[in-house]
Amino acid sequence: MKKILYLFSFVMLITSCEVNQATKELIVLDNSDSEEITFILELNTKGNSKEDVEEFTQYLSNFIVEREPSTVYGYYISEDGNKVTLIERYNNSQDGIKHGEDFINGPNFNKFFEIFEIESFITIGNASDEFKNFASDNGFEIEYRESIGGFVRR
Repeated sequence: MKKILYLFSFVMLITSCEVNQATKELIVLDNSDSEEITFILELNTKGNSKEDVEEFTQYLSNFIVEREPSTVYGYYISEDGNKVTLIERYNNSQDGIKHGEDFINGPNFNKFFEIFEIESFITIGNASDEFKNFASDNGFEIEYRESIGGFVRR
């Protein structure tokens, strides 16, 4: 009888967790009300081999997932291996600044610029003046784009 009671309790616990997940409502924000910022960088691989580029980007991805607050971080390579698009999304400008500080002061800064040349750097979303000043003060030439429509679902 005890085994049945324990089993019943366990099933009820699991079921109640699943119900909570299923009934959890998502919040929809207008893009203009979101603090999220996204970086879109177009990179030139400077003649480095596709294998070297892929090895380095995988290393960086593993490095960053353990240390930084980005919610999306991904590299996308062209078929010929000459171009890479880097997408990074942060919850807010402060997280973007933290990433910038870690990047500039971290062990991968020089290697990044041995592998890549930044051809364009676009930040979309509501970047704060503090973020814009940080980027400018550190030599990053960024094109900023604000939302004119859309939403974020969480």
